[in-house]
Amino acid sequence: MISKRAWGWSLAAAMAALLGGCASMSESECQRADWYQKGVQDGRDGQARGRVEDHAKACAKVGISPDETRWQTGWTEGLRRYCRPSNGWQLGLKGEYYRGVCSDQPEGEDFENNYQAGKRVYDIGQQLDRNYREMQRLERDLADAKTDEERKRLRSLLRELDIEQMRLRQRQRMEMLSAPRP
Repeated sequence: MISKRAWGWSLAAAMAALLGGCASMSESECQRADWYQKGVQDGRDGQARGRVEDHAKACAKVGISPDETRWQTGWTEGLRRYCRPSNGWQLGLKGEYYRGVCSDQPEGEDFENNYQAGKRVYDIGQQLDRNYREMQRLERDLADAKTDEERKRLRSLLRELDIEQMRLRQRQRMEMLSAPRP
């Protein structure tokens, strides 16, 4: 069985390999790019300011340089849309990654607070799912248990997880009740 730490490193390495092999734009996208619109899109997607450098690297292969001024203007506009507090809540609830791009925006603090609130609800849901899967595994093990001692141990673990599930559901309800209202 693979440890959680080893699994995490494996996942990180796989993600890095996937992301490292992807150009931010294809050759045809570089050739027909409207740099303002590309900036708006990147801003709305919550991409960091350095994203234009990724585009420059991708487009250098076909001899095209981004119009960084137009991209920056569009990115700023897109970021204003992205950094709305209600969007922070929705992104957090989905467990999406936040790149820290809203801190300098007018509603940035509200966005980040809402994102964190939504992310807490998401994280609790993820733990509930992991516990549920573990309970299913323990129930299978209980059905196959050979000794009374083993059955007793498995029942105890199941009770502990059941209590943990109740605690997590209560915590999730409390997080939802204290959630920001869009």
